[in-house]
Amino acid sequence: MKQELAAESAAFSKNCQRLGIYSCTTRPDNQPMWAYYCNDSRGICLELEWPDDLVKEYELLPTFVSYSASPRLHDRFDDMQQAIRALAKRHPDWTAEELLEHSTKPGFIRNWMIRSMGRAVSTKHLDWAHEQELRMISPTVGALPILKRLLRRVYFTRTDFPEWGPIMMILHQLYPEVELARVDFSHTEPLVSVVPLAKKLIPVIKRASAPLDEVEAPPDTASD
Repeated sequence: MKQELAAESAAFSKNCQRLGIYSCTTRPDNQPMWAYYCNDSRGICLELEWPDDLVKEYELLPTFVSYSASPRLHDRFDDMQQAIRALAKRHPDWTAEELLEHSTKPGFIRNWMIRSMGRAVSTKHLDWAHEQELRMISPTVGALPILKRLLRRVYFTRTDFPEWGPIMMILHQLYPEVELARVDFSHTEPLVSVVPLAKKLIPVIKRASAPLDEVEAPPDTASD
């Protein structure tokens, strides 16, 4: 039994390494996040909306990070117990035998294991609790072509960084419907304010320059 448990734990750990993780936070006005994730606010914050059909299509699992100052001990059977209880709530007319039979089916086991792995990789030290992190867990590692279906608004606090211009150009060209907003922090009321902004195109008129041979030479100012 000890060998079986060790082998099972090793397989579980290996599968956890194959998960894809996208880390978010629940607030766009978290000042520490702007400080160290945006290089002292020289960056942007993306507001994403996760439609149910997209989450289902890519088998994503939204998981809030849990924070603890204790060593991480993960019991997968705690997750199994919660999964069976959730199943019983969805089917209150089922008997214990029916619940037990359903819990042995591949689909139930797979969902239970994915949720268990999602919880196993979503535990951090208590020092990071201010992040209020929400993770989207994917069954496989790798980028997903879904940003256009998610992006709703882009926040910024500063414009004095070299990437500002290219970012605005990309938003104009590829995400014309996305909103813009500026986050202002202050030591007086209101401590935090969010100002919606609108994009405006300014026409640029290129004037034709005269050929060099048509430009008059400056008058001769030399004297004898």
